Amino acid sequence: MRFSPIKDRKYTLTHSDDTGMMFLTVANEYDYGAINYDLRDEVLGTWKTYDDSYILFFYACIGDLNYSDALYRYNIFKSHMNSALQAIIYGDRQLLKANPELLMTPIYIKFDSSIPIFNNYEFYGNVKDYVI
Repeated sequence: MRFSPIKDRKYTLTHSDDTGMMFLTVANEYDYGAINYDLRDEVLGTWKTYDDSYILFFYACIGDLNYSDALYRYNIFKSHMNSALQAIIYGDRQLLKANPELLMTPIYIKFDSSIPIFNNYEFYGNVKDYVI
């Protein structure tokens, strides 16, 4: 999966609460075995096509929580999203080096929550904004 395919390329970013280290899997399927289903603090991503161009689309699970807990989780995700995106982009830098046109790809995050205000899509700039 070093340089291709772009279509159906999936990212699973998890981390260790003990060490703070992030772990990235790049494959044609999400790494469901790496997900902690009690915490649900992973970031999942994939390339999607729209009008003959790509969108880099990510998913973060806020969950079915009361308002204050959902607000807390939403804020935690938001505070770590830039470093998560940097880690993913860095981890797949060979793909971007081979396909520099992807640097202008827009990034969207789908926050998934039972609370409507946190259940939204947010624009996070372009891939080039997260190259380190």
